[in-house]
Amino acid sequence: MCERGDPGRPHGPTALAGLCVVEFGSWGVLYYTLPVIGTTITTSTSWSPPAVPAIYTATLLTAAASGSWAGRMVDKHGPRPVMAGGSALGAAALALSGATSSIVLFTAAWLVIGVAQACTLYQPAFAAAARWFGTTSNRPLTIITLAGGISSTVFAPVIAALAKGLGWQITLVLLACGYFAVVSSATVLLLRLPWQSPTRQGRDHTMFVNQIVRSRVFRDTRLALALVALGLYAVTLNMVPLLTELGFDYGAAALVFGLIGAGQILGRLLFLPLGRRGTPRSRTVVQVTASATVIGLLAVLSSPLVLVAAVAVLAGAVRGAHTLSAATALTDRWGTDSFATIQGRFNVPVAGAMAIGPAVGAYAALLLDSYRAAAGLLACLSLTAIWIARRT
Repeated sequence: MCERGDPGRPHGPTALAGLCVVEFGSWGVLYYTLPVIGTTITTSTSWSPPAVPAIYTATLLTAAASGSWAGRMVDKHGPRPVMAGGSALGAAALALSGATSSIVLFTAAWLVIGVAQACTLYQPAFAAAARWFGTTSNRPLTIITLAGGISSTVFAPVIAALAKGLGWQITLVLLACGYFAVVSSATVLLLRLPWQSPTRQGRDHTMFVNQIVRSRVFRDTRLALALVALGLYAVTLNMVPLLTELGFDYGAAALVFGLIGAGQILGRLLFLPLGRRGTPRSRTVVQVTASATVIGLLAVLSSPLVLVAAVAVLAGAVRGAHTLSAATALTDRWGTDSFATIQGRFNVPVAGAMAIGPAVGAYAALLLDSYRAAAGLLACLSLTAIWIARRT
């Protein structure tokens, strides 16, 4: 007999495959499309150059703010209706953004896509994996994040080619149709495992969640991971201007930037055998220390290119492990009951830090007149996260 938490139970592999399809498609279409197509949109419209990056940041902040609500919905109704509804909503909003030339409607559509991201990206998928497959193995979470991680490699060139050949508006509409056909169908047809609502309901549920989220361990762990997320995303997503400032040509800088994505996959693969060693506190300290270290290295290294590239891969690996570290820090301490709600509360500042990271990095570089100096400042900020993590 297969019990809850057994990935070998009937429909278990099917459900895991469904989660992978949802993450692959949702990251590829809802998350990566605008950064890839943004320049094409700007050159094809009369919109100011900062408009699309600002809209994208607002989309990510909307996703972060919606995370707590999405978590409650997953706990209450299960991942299947939440992810199905989120994917349908995202497809509709994406189609609207391609059907309009109004920046107001385009912005509104992408804010709706932010809500769809909260319903379809890692947060509900992790909650589903924790409840369906248990927490004794990192394998399901790692497989899910690998599906999400490789999506940019597949989708970025496809989206770029479509935009070049068909224009950005037709591209967005086509992506919306394909996303709805594949991802929405996957949520309905493949995510068929039964869902058990939290054992605590009503006031008991609220008191249980509040007891956890108000604890010092929860708040300190969240703050430490948010601080290093800010540094990691601020520095790595500004890697191209950082390296060109150091004298490397654009091609070399772009190559190093691409290696960060490869590093993320490496980090998630390494997390599979290492992610259960030590205590939740020690793993958080290691994650935060590794993050601060790579940010500091990127701030001080200036040559040779091969060494800078190696550190960029390491930074990508640390960033890739960060996603898994945040999820397991919760389940290892407080289990899976009400996990989606608790994760939603945990993830708001962490996701918010990731969203504003690129803008913070660019603005700090503007104030200090140096991307390298900005990286050094963010490394110092990350050092405080080590002290905070050690208190958890």
